Amino acid sequence: MNIKYYGTVWGMKHLPLADVLQKLKASGYEGAEIALDPDLVDIKAAKKLFTDNGMGFIAQLPYPKDGKPNEMLPAYLSKLERLLQLEPVMINAHTGRDHFTFEQNLEFIGGADELSKKYGVPVCHETHRGRFSYAAVVMDKYLEAFPQTKLTADFSHWCVVAESLLENQQHIIDKVVPHCHYIHARVGYAQGAQVPDPASPMYEKELLQHTKWWQQIVGHHLQYKTAELIITPEFGPPPYMLPTADALERQYNMNLFMKDYLSKTLIV
Repeated sequence: MNIKYYGTVWGMKHLPLADVLQKLKASGYEGAEIALDPDLVDIKAAKKLFTDNGMGFIAQLPYPKDGKPNEMLPAYLSKLERLLQLEPVMINAHTGRDHFTFEQNLEFIGGADELSKKYGVPVCHETHRGRFSYAAVVMDKYLEAFPQTKLTADFSHWCVVAESLLENQQHIIDKVVPHCHYIHARVGYAQGAQVPDPASPMYEKELLQHTKWWQQIVGHHLQYKTAELIITPEFGPPPYMLPTADALERQYNMNLFMKDYLSKTLIV
């Protein structure tokens, strides 16, 4: 299986996108994930820059504006369809709300699945605070109701929601792993979705636990002979880290550390 490492544009939107892509490519990334709101930016021009720079393209469907489910759903599906028309490698979607009912969130998941099939592009729903997938303990019922659900594994969010490294929830991780088709490699801990420094011995326990989960996902894809798996190191800028003068440089370097660490550590 081929593991590809993509960079994140998050934290570099103050730079021209062409410069960002060139920087990521020079750092050894084979593509990038970018949050694109079709109502606010020229998404076709953005996709062209990826093509021109020879970079794989993952579009993130941003968190929709808050509102009632019947207001959010049409906007969610409209934005999703326009992004799918760009033929990205996949969509990383921020889907539903933690305070919506189970049935309301299923409308978002089902609508996304129909569009994914229509355009032949995977839509992976990120495990993320505030979304339908905000905690490990809620996932069983969604996966039972919609067993074809694809997920972006970002277990860092579940750690802060549960205020733990999910020591008593491994049985849920085991059920979730077969649905994880994409990885956001960020290390969370009991008090936050991002440790201050994944290379610090202070957070070795957290790094090793997340590595075990990522290896479990890799192992599943090896078993089922998946040709390719994409991992995006996704440590974020302020407010995910302290807003120091060198915050953006530290963010970039932490993501490089994760890429290099995983390329040496994961068994493929």
